[in-house]
Amino acid sequence: MHPVARILVWCGWAVAVERAAPSALTILAVAAATAFLFAPPRGQLLRLLRRTRWLFVVLFLAYAYALPGVPQWPALGWGSPSVEGMHQGALRVVRLVLMLAGLAVLLGYTARPRLIYGLYVLATPLTPLGFDRRAFAVRLALTLDYVEHAPRPARWLDALRAPLPDAIGPNRYTLATERWKSRDSLAILAALLLMGWALV
Repeated sequence: MHPVARILVWCGWAVAVERAAPSALTILAVAAATAFLFAPPRGQLLRLLRRTRWLFVVLFLAYAYALPGVPQWPALGWGSPSVEGMHQGALRVVRLVLMLAGLAVLLGYTARPRLIYGLYVLATPLTPLGFDRRAFAVRLALTLDYVEHAPRPARWLDALRAPLPDAIGPNRYTLATERWKSRDSLAILAALLLMGWALV
């Protein structure tokens, strides 16, 4: 499938997850779980969840304590989170996990050059506004390559103090073009149908 189609399908998945009713999230969760019977997306999801675990904690606590409602533990008084806040916080965390699950499928089955090519094509409408999509693609590729191959210091302060290397990556970066096929259009149609089902 064309990388542009893959990115747009993930966008449709993200919209469906965000707009779906809580009862429909179970269906989406089952659909997402079937993809993780295979190794590529499973490894990507575990990495994404590990890097965002504190975001989930902060979001849940923010919803639990910021939204008014019935106290979960009345004996604690003002120190008790609300039942409604905990429910909304858990719902927000579930939606984000499902979005990351879709992203893990995209990253697990799409090579980095193909993904960058898809973003390069999607940036075409921005060209008349002065956006240099070639420079964007090259900078994104070099940044991702540096992040992957850079040595990891023991402490984050060491990473900030470490000098940047003089030369990073190749002098030329080439993206292979791909042709749009009928199955790509079918994939976009499926994403639109999923969005329509979620918005009903």
